[in-house]
Amino acid sequence: MKDETIKSEAELGKVLKGRRNELQITQKELADYCNLSHNGISQIEVGGKSIRLSTLLKLGKILGFKVVLKMED
Repeated sequence: MKDETIKSEAELGKVLKGRRNELQITQKELADYCNLSHNGISQIEVGGKSIRLSTLLKLGKILGFKVVLKMED
């Protein structure tokens, strides 16, 4: 997985959905792991729902990515 700078919830959702599909994980499986509803995962993937950092970290663990915060110049 390459480094990506995410600048919006819609971009984040697209990346998460792509990675979930790569790993052949269903929205239901991902939702169960993160203690969210299937609808919650769906809303995140379309950029319609804000995401907590704790949830993003859980998603990272199962989807195989890390969250890096970077200061802008």
